[in-house]
Amino acid sequence: MKSLDKLLSSNSPEIGFFTQNSKSINKLNIFGVTYLDSNEKNFDCDAYIVSKKNKKSPKSMGKYIESNDTNKSIEGFDFIILENTKEIKFNLLSYEKPISIQINHDNHLSELRLATLDSFDFDFYIYKIEKDLIFNFEELLKMKEVLNSIRSNWFIYLDTNNLTNEDIQYIYDLGFLGLIINLDTLNIKDFNKIKASIKKIEEKKNGKV
Repeated sequence: MKSLDKLLSSNSPEIGFFTQNSKSINKLNIFGVTYLDSNEKNFDCDAYIVSKKNKKSPKSMGKYIESNDTNKSIEGFDFIILENTKEIKFNLLSYEKPISIQINHDNHLSELRLATLDSFDFDFYIYKIEKDLIFNFEELLKMKEVLNSIRSNWFIYLDTNNLTNEDIQYIYDLGFLGLIINLDTLNIKDFNKIKASIKKIEEKKNGKV
């Protein structure tokens, strides 16, 4: 598994991918998904996931890979996310920037597939799941089987942005390092509540659940 320190320093400081300083390190990072340029200015995220990159942005910009993407079309992005592996039709091994894979909770992955994904040592993974399911113990077991099989830096992508202090603490206790948030369905007030909840996170069981 790539260490978080290496991941944070993998890009140029001008880009700002996971840029942190010793005085203010959040226990959970926020990656904002948006198709609106204005949201990059309105929401202070650690990085953004967009369809096209704003070259003037001081923050890192990544994108979900689409079927028509090529090595050339992703050159301007700072990281890429693979969701549908069947749509990848270019040489990933030649891509030198961070790579992520999104895994949906509804998809069943065999032990062999999990072991194969683990062997690629991608920079970080995203686990997409409905919020209610993370509190169901049977679904939690299924999720942890995946997280424990692939040694990586894990982010969680929930179906709702309505998160309480307890939800944020629980996500941290599960061992996640960050949140993927849909900015296009979120208002500034709720976003600030999430950031405030992150600052209140206590060291309890991170990664032990």
